[in-house]
Amino acid sequence: MIPAVTMLEGQRMGGNHKDTKAFELLENSGDRLRRSVTSDAMSVELVSAFAGDRDMTDSERAKVDTQIETRGGVFFSDMFYAISHHYFAPEIAETLWGQILKHKHLMSEALGRNVRITVATLDYLSNVTNEIASPTLISEAYAAEIATLSMRDGMTGLYNHSSCYELLELEFRNHRRYGAGLSLILMDIDDFKLVNDRHGHQEGDRILIELAKTMTGQVRDSDICCRFGGEEFVAILPFTNSPSEACAIAERIREEATTIMCCGERITISAGVAVCDQGTRSPRTLLERADRALYRAKSDGKNRVALAARDE
Repeated sequence: MIPAVTMLEGQRMGGNHKDTKAFELLENSGDRLRRSVTSDAMSVELVSAFAGDRDMTDSERAKVDTQIETRGGVFFSDMFYAISHHYFAPEIAETLWGQILKHKHLMSEALGRNVRITVATLDYLSNVTNEIASPTLISEAYAAEIATLSMRDGMTGLYNHSSCYELLELEFRNHRRYGAGLSLILMDIDDFKLVNDRHGHQEGDRILIELAKTMTGQVRDSDICCRFGGEEFVAILPFTNSPSEACAIAERIREEATTIMCCGERITISAGVAVCDQGTRSPRTLLERADRALYRAKSDGKNRVALAARDE
């Protein structure tokens, strides 16, 4: 049987949970968004086993026990995302999980067979609480493919322009609410137009792909790499409020980028670095500061990293 999740064709309905906070993204939803199509995301099959659709293996039980211990109520939010692609805040998700398990048991008794948790969840949220409208079942693999296509740049595999803004907004929210550090690197390839003009767009595309690989190889696991557009790339650096640390990461990328060859010549990149402070009013402000620093790096001779001043 193909694991299935629900995707909405209509709008979420009010149901029994009318508090809009119930449907806000969790504070760590940037992490969940990044994990939603990766190998460590919670699978439908694990949720199915935990709900009693089948016996759990020892490794699955150990994984679930660890998740509950370390993530608490967020564990239940992750389970709902896996089977419905909708976020429920932890304080609601744990209670809702108990209600759906009871609903699953009642459905199984009425039908004389073990009803899977995906079916019970769909029925409960659409017919009992009216939380979702006009759901349709699609395969888990297809849902992951849709998420990947909507979030990723097709050429480089990095997060695309729109995802960059969404992820930056989430990290900025953490910065404002909890004081978590946040820095940003905006970079582009020097004289990239000449590469395309002299050597063709196919060679240009190869260089973009190589630079994307270079970025992901030089940043930390917590950092977020995006293709911002054309030859421009962004690295979002959560938990980073040190200008020297942010510049060191940018320098690593810049230096490693010089190993990329184009018809016997090394390419170079320029980068602008901006660090969030109390005067940073919005994610767009942070991007604008990084952009001005990038312009200064270009003006000063290219192939260098420039740090945005606090009043820049």
